Amino acid sequence: MELIKYRTNIRSEKSVCKIAPYLNQAVGAPNWQIDISSSDRTLEVFSHGRVDERSVIKAIKKAGFSAENIDDYYALY
Repeated sequence: MELIKYRTNIRSEKSVCKIAPYLNQAVGAPNWQIDISSSDRTLEVFSHGRVDERSVIKAIKKAGFSAENIDDYYALY
C-alpha cells in the first residue's frame, strides 16, 4: 500500500466538494481525504499499488487548486 501526502491550497468544505469529482475520477472515491484544518491543508492519497502523482496533481489543477508532494516541499526548506 502506498500513501502520498500533498500540501494544498484547499481551504473550505465548499472547495473539497468542488475538487471531489476530479479526485474521484483520478484515484477513486475511497482513496483520498483532505484535512482542511491542518496548516498544510493535507491531501492524503492511498493506493494498493502505486499512486500516479501526475494524475493527482493534474486533477487538482483542473479543479483550480494547487498541490505539491509534502516530502518534496519540506525537502526544499
